Amino acid sequence: MQKLFFTFLVYLLATVPAFAQKKTTYPVVITFNSMCCGVPSDEPLMKMVQRFKKQYKIKKLSADRIGPMGREGEYWLAFGLKELSKTQRVLFIKQLKKTAATMTDKGTAEVKENETVDRAELSGATTVSIMKF
Repeated sequence: MQKLFFTFLVYLLATVPAFAQKKTTYPVVITFNSMCCGVPSDEPLMKMVQRFKKQYKIKKLSADRIGPMGREGEYWLAFGLKELSKTQRVLFIKQLKKTAATMTDKGTAEVKENETVDRAELSGATTVSIMKF
């Protein structure tokens, strides 16, 4: 009976998706913050990601969209960057920082590196969904 339980437990842990775990450390997280009237448009970020993918011939790139984080539409985009090489990761983060610095139309976008997200600490209304670029 113990062996069966242990086998089931190993199977269960192996099949649980990464987003169901309580804590995840991401190489880079972009936080979209509000100053009063909503968050900045993500259009510059989307264009940057598409240019980066085209330039480096990357077929797919995804991020976890975590939100809402507040009353005015605040959310986070958390990139795992598993699809990129080490060199591409460095370049991608550098470009994210440049792009985020320009996103100030309503609020701010801040880039944080090696950020740990603890899902147990998020509000009950916060959801995590996968965003594909």
